Amino acid sequence: MAVSSAALSWTLRMPAGTLQQWAFTFTIPEPATSPPYPLGGSFFEWVVRDTATGAGTPVIDITQSATAAGQITVTSTPVLSQVLLTIYPAATVTLPPGTYEQSLWMNPGTTGAYSWVSGPLILAGNPQPQ
Repeated sequence: MAVSSAALSWTLRMPAGTLQQWAFTFTIPEPATSPPYPLGGSFFEWVVRDTATGAGTPVIDITQSATAAGQITVTSTPVLSQVLLTIYPAATVTLPPGTYEQSLWMNPGTTGAYSWVSGPLILAGNPQPQ
C-alpha cells in the first residue's frame, strides 16, 4: 500500500492587530482508536511571507520561544498531541491589509521538515482604537 502525505490547505482570515489562537490536534488515522501522533522532541514554526516562494526574513515568524509576535505551545501526552498557535496583535497591527502566504512547519531546517498546513493568510483592515 502506498503512503503519501501533503500539507493541508488552510486559509486563515483575520483582522489586523487582533489576538488569534488556533489549536491543531494531531492523531494517527487508525480505524478504531486514532491515537495521538507522537510530537515529543519536535519543534514547530509558523511562517508568513509575502509570497509562497518568498525568501529572506519572513513577514511573521512564530516559534516555541515567546516573542512580541506570538508563541507556539506543543502538548504531547499519551492522550493528546496538540500545537497551539498564538498570534499576538503586534504581529499584524502594522501590516497592510492583503493576502500573504503562511505555513506551519514541524522540524524546519532538518531532513525531517514537514509542513502540516499551508495557504493564504488574508489580513483585513481593522481600524485600531486610540
